[in-house]
Amino acid sequence: MASILLVHGRSRPLFGPAQMREQWLVALRSGFEAAGIDAPFADEDVRLPWYGDSLTHLVGGVTRAEAERVSLRGHLHAGEREFVLDVVVQVARAYNFSAAQLAAVAAPDDEGAAPPSWGYVRTVLAAVDRYVPGMTGATVAFVARECYGYLTDTRLRQMIDDGVAGVVRAGEPTVVLAHSLGAVIAYHVLRAHPAGESWRIPLLVTLGAPLAWQAVITALGRLEIRQFPRPVVNWVNARDPQDAVAIGGDLVGSLLPVGAGLPDVLEETGVVNPEDGRHAIEYYLADPLVAAHVARALG
Repeated sequence: MASILLVHGRSRPLFGPAQMREQWLVALRSGFEAAGIDAPFADEDVRLPWYGDSLTHLVGGVTRAEAERVSLRGHLHAGEREFVLDVVVQVARAYNFSAAQLAAVAAPDDEGAAPPSWGYVRTVLAAVDRYVPGMTGATVAFVARECYGYLTDTRLRQMIDDGVAGVVRAGEPTVVLAHSLGAVIAYHVLRAHPAGESWRIPLLVTLGAPLAWQAVITALGRLEIRQFPRPVVNWVNARDPQDAVAIGGDLVGSLLPVGAGLPDVLEETGVVNPEDGRHAIEYYLADPLVAAHVARALG
């Protein structure tokens, strides 16, 4: 029997490891139920390494309101500002916001703002709020800033990587489910951690992954050669087309090279999450398409 490893993104306020693990388990079991499949795992087969407390400072505050104020003010150092701006420009292109749409949501001080001004960032994030049901501009900003912190802070990255690697058992088949920032963490750990030579990963499922954001791709390229992680047999990238964190196209051809004989990534674009949470992990895990992929790997 394979075990399941859950690799999370930012914790919700007041969430701890026990609450998050329970949320993921409930959602995953509901996905199996929706697919008409008996859940082929026991609770003790599921592990969730916790690093949520280490992520709160990356976005400037424990509460969402505090973090959102920091993001919208743009009081960030130059490298982080450039990273977030690159993400926002890519999101604006993906949704093809018109000049009229941007003008309709721009604050008075931000009217006519263009890159690289922070007024443009605020305007695009407001456009996400207005025109993309179930998606918020704050989520885009939060995930972008988390990714920047993880990818540029060596000590933080090493601590998180070692925590994730420490719960993978050598030689034991392990299905990895990774959401949002957790998808970036899972890719990097599986691709580059020294312990990975002894791992057996029949399936990696990335959910709402920012791995096609060009800013993330560039930053990962500074850490290692981008390629399919060696311990992984199959990789499914599940994305709701309206999830702004998961935009950017297929991972092969953006994050990963294209070529004859190279491993492929199955792009599961049939996921359609409810409009009250396009990026929400509980909806991704509850999707029967995702459950079917997990069931095959566990079975």
